[in-house]
Amino acid sequence: MVLVDAGVGSAVRDVDHYADLAEALARVRGAGGPSTIWAGVKEFAGKLGYSHLLALDLTRLTGGAAGAAFYSDAHPVLADADRELVIDQHPIVRRVLDCASPFLVSELRDDPNHRGARWVDLLAEPVRQGDGLVVPVHREGQAIAGANFGGHTPNTSSLARAFLQVLTHAAVDRAVSLRDGPKPAVGGLSAREAQCLRQVAIGRPDAEIGQLLGISPRTVRFHVDSAKTKLGVATRIQAVAKALRERIIAV
Repeated sequence: MVLVDAGVGSAVRDVDHYADLAEALARVRGAGGPSTIWAGVKEFAGKLGYSHLLALDLTRLTGGAAGAAFYSDAHPVLADADRELVIDQHPIVRRVLDCASPFLVSELRDDPNHRGARWVDLLAEPVRQGDGLVVPVHREGQAIAGANFGGHTPNTSSLARAFLQVLTHAAVDRAVSLRDGPKPAVGGLSAREAQCLRQVAIGRPDAEIGQLLGISPRTVRFHVDSAKTKLGVATRIQAVAKALRERIIAV
């Protein structure tokens, strides 16, 4: 009989993952195109038990999830979600916007308040049947991107979360730098400013917008006023008109 020290075995696997992460980071940071970036991310994530990946550019989310995808293994799912859901109100998206730390989809999916909700049914199969790790990417206090890794039996340890957080941040930075140079948001607006302006365009009052986005009416007004300044207009109507005309937002 051969006895194996579990602690030593775990340490060896951790060393292997550190080496794999270093290799993946080098591949991502030196990538010449999007396909190479996300192939590197998927290859490393696969070693942690994740078979599914969806990465979204939140600065383009106002045009729909399908149009905001950096990378997606579930394009039909995104199309269904865009038809049936208000993406700004999606529980996962809202948490990504408000929280910079990685979290598990099961924390929301298995909440009794969400059972039977349409967004749960529209999750990709590996995430719905197994679990998903969501990695938000924030810059200067604003959410600019998010990645959802899914698998039937994924590694959800704190170390695995840290590995995928580091790699996701590097991948998003490289993807943005390759896409017309780094930009904080579409049309110069932050993700929150674009979201608030889109809700104004729909006709919702500040109090209702605040309730939908989980912020105060005063904060809504702050974001709308900031959007007006960046767009160089004097009124909300002008801001909405310009944002629609330049396709910064869509309704």
